[in-house]
Amino acid sequence: MKEIDNFGYIYTIMKNEEETELNRKRLIIIGGDAAGMSAAAKAKRVDKDLEIIVYEKGPYISYAQCGLPYYISDVTKDKEKLIARKPKDFEEKGIHVLINHEVIKVNEEEKSVTVRDQDQNIFEKKYDALLIATGAEPKIPPIKGVNLQNVFTLKTIEDAENIKKIVKDKAIQNVVLIGGGYINVELMESMLLLGKKARIIQRPKTLLNIMDEEFGMMVHKEVEKHGGMVHTKESLEEIIGVNQVEGIKTDKGEYPADLVIVAVGIRPATKFLEDTSLKMLKNGAIVVDGYGKTSIPDIYAAGDCGSVYHLIKKEDVYIALGTNANKQGRFTGGTIAGEKEKFPGTLGSAVVKVLDMTFAKTGISEEEAKKMDIDYESITVKAPSHAGYYPNKKQIIIKLVYEKESKILLGAQMAGEEGVAKRLDVFALAIDRKMTAKELGRVDFCYSPPYATPWDAVHIAANAVK
Repeated sequence: MKEIDNFGYIYTIMKNEEETELNRKRLIIIGGDAAGMSAAAKAKRVDKDLEIIVYEKGPYISYAQCGLPYYISDVTKDKEKLIARKPKDFEEKGIHVLINHEVIKVNEEEKSVTVRDQDQNIFEKKYDALLIATGAEPKIPPIKGVNLQNVFTLKTIEDAENIKKIVKDKAIQNVVLIGGGYINVELMESMLLLGKKARIIQRPKTLLNIMDEEFGMMVHKEVEKHGGMVHTKESLEEIIGVNQVEGIKTDKGEYPADLVIVAVGIRPATKFLEDTSLKMLKNGAIVVDGYGKTSIPDIYAAGDCGSVYHLIKKEDVYIALGTNANKQGRFTGGTIAGEKEKFPGTLGSAVVKVLDMTFAKTGISEEEAKKMDIDYESITVKAPSHAGYYPNKKQIIIKLVYEKESKILLGAQMAGEEGVAKRLDVFALAIDRKMTAKELGRVDFCYSPPYATPWDAVHIAANAVK
C-alpha cells in the first residue's frame, strides 16, 4: 500500500515479515531536551527493536528551561530538580545518549550526520531515520559591548548557574533586562526577590506584546508596583564598559548596570542545516506536517526548531513553547516507530506569573484577528475568583475574541491574582472544540464558595457575548 504525504513523497507501507525487517533500523536524534527525548521514549515504547542514538550538544538532557528564572531566585534551590531524566535513565531503556556531542552537518544524500565530540574528534554516523530536535537559541543584538563580562542570555542550566553566581555578589545592584517577553518579566520577579534594582528596556509599546495592549499595560503597572522600572518604546544602542559591563545606552538615555540579561527573542537552531534542501519558514524554522515529516524523506523535526500548525490561523507558524515541543516529540516518535497518529496543531496557549499576577492567552488576540481580516467582535469582562463572602476574593479580567456571526470562540486573554491559569485551560478546550460562547456558558462547572461563584468566571465571560 502506498501513501502520499503533505510534501508529495510516496511512502510504501509494507506488511508482515517485510515490515518487521524494515523496522529494524537506526534512528538518530539531534537534541536531547523536550522534543528529542519525548520522541526517543515514545519511539522505543512502540518499537523495542529500534536502535536510537541521541546526540546532545550540551551537558544536560531533559531539563526544564521554563524553571531557570526560579532557580536563579532560589525559589527552586537545587538545579537537579530541573532535570527530569539523565542519560543513564534512557540507557537503561536501550536509548543511547551522548552528551557534549554536536552534530555539525546533515548529509541528506548519504543519510548520515557529521558529529564533533567533546574531544573535538569528528566522525560520521549513518541513519535510517533522522529527527532534528535542536530547539532554539537566543538572538544576540549586533551592538557594541554585547560580549562584556556580566552580559548574559538565559537558555541553559549553565547560563542560569553563571547568572546565579553573579547575582549573589552584593556589589551587583543594578540589573538591566533587555526585552519584555516571558523570560524577562519572570526574571524581573527574580531580581526583585533578590533585592536588586531592576529595569526592563523594551522596544515595543508594551510588555508581553503577544497579548493585546491593555494586558501589556497591566504587566507594566504590576512591575512598577513592586519597585521595578519599565522603559517601553526605547531601543538599546550600546552596552557600556571596558572589560565588565558598567551601564547601557539607549536612544533615550544612559542607565547604570552591573548585570545585563538580553532576551530579545529566539531563533530556531538550524544554521547547521543551511546546506540541506529542507523547506523552512523565513526565520529558519523547519516546516513539518502533523507527523513531524519534513520536505526530505526520512528526516523529521520537532520542537522549537520547527513549525507548528495553528488551529485558528490555519497555517504553519513558529511558536516556541515547551508544551508544543513535548507533544510534537511524542507524536513524531510514534510516527517514526510505525504509528500513524497526527499532531492536531496548537492554539499557542501560554501562562506566565508576573509577581502577584498571572497573565494567560490562548488562540488569537484582537490584534491578530485584525491582521487576519476576520469578521470578529471582542468583549472584556471582570469577574470574581470566588464567592464574595469568602475571604480574599480577587478580580479576574477576561477578554474574548469571537466570530461576529457564529459567536464561535477564537481567543481568550486573562489577568488576575487568582484562578487564571486553569480557567484559561477551559477556554483553550472550548476554542479547540469550536464551541460557541453560548455553548460554553451552559457547561456544568463545579461550585464551592472558596473556588468559584454559582456562575463561574468562565460562564460570566461567555454569557456576556450577545
